[in-house]
Amino acid sequence: MLAVMRNLVPEDLNRNGTAQRRSLTRALTAITLAGTTRSAGAILKAAWPNDDAAGLILRAAVSPTLTANYPAFASVSVLPNLAPQSAALRLFNASLALDMAGINTVRVPHAVTVPSPVFVPEGAPAPTVQVSLAATDVGPVRKILILAAVSSELENATPETASAVVGRVLSNAATKSLDSVAFGTAAADSAKPAGLLTGITPLAASTETGINGVSQDVGAMAGAMAAAGVDPEGMILVAAPQQAVALKLLAGPKFDNQIFGTLALAEGTVAAFAQGAVAAAFDGTPSIEASKEAVVHFEDTTPLAISTPGSPNTVAAPTRSAFQQDMLIIRVRAKATWGVIAPGGVQVIQNVKW
Repeated sequence: MLAVMRNLVPEDLNRNGTAQRRSLTRALTAITLAGTTRSAGAILKAAWPNDDAAGLILRAAVSPTLTANYPAFASVSVLPNLAPQSAALRLFNASLALDMAGINTVRVPHAVTVPSPVFVPEGAPAPTVQVSLAATDVGPVRKILILAAVSSELENATPETASAVVGRVLSNAATKSLDSVAFGTAAADSAKPAGLLTGITPLAASTETGINGVSQDVGAMAGAMAAAGVDPEGMILVAAPQQAVALKLLAGPKFDNQIFGTLALAEGTVAAFAQGAVAAAFDGTPSIEASKEAVVHFEDTTPLAISTPGSPNTVAAPTRSAFQQDMLIIRVRAKATWGVIAPGGVQVIQNVKW
């Protein structure tokens, strides 16, 4: 297996990722279009008879579950394939991935100090290197629940058209919600993990503009990592869209660090993540469902229960009935969490001048 992986070039990896995303979207579409009189499997077989990976996803995703595992897509890869434009999921895809099945938390060690190697004379005993380690707990996993609605007229479209629409709707919903939490500064609570920038003191931005400002700001983040004992080689940069584009243009093609843009960061903000500084943990396989009868509260920030007894009673608004308004409600559920496991491996600068 290692020998095969070494032979994969970036083009092969991109091709494999595209195929996985296509199969996942096709399975989602089949579930969405299946009603009381049609089966998702029949829709998938008629539209994409040669997509075996989509068939395996479908068998694992619908209820009752027909297979005991998730052979084509581990849970660690489903979310990145669902929202390939999410900067958070692209970062997690390049980070340490943990399988949390059957466990609550994982303690990940990291080196605090590593003694320098020493020379010894011939015949002398070798010193025993003692590495000072600390540890960071990752977990427990939190539930990710994504709801999206589309017009049921989608059922009259071709499967390829429906697949494009379903994939786009779910990708946009997942990207917005995940990035806003992952790159936030809020502490962990019972609903969500801490943002990756929680407790990170921003570095002072350079007063320079253009390429000089870029080099000084990026260099400052690399220097801060090195000072904390974290290797900045290959660090990943995540920035507001304006700075992500400017960084790619100013740095040029020889700058080979990965650069991700996200709407979750304010204009002028750039964050750097050392390789191995972040861990993402997943538990179980995602659940994918579609309904033509559900009633939902159309609120993407602070959704409420449809109604809550009290003095006075409260009713969430606006609520819409999928049956009454001829819609399809799509729901994706998964369990995941993340955490910074190397203190100093995450740095951020605000209000850059370039």
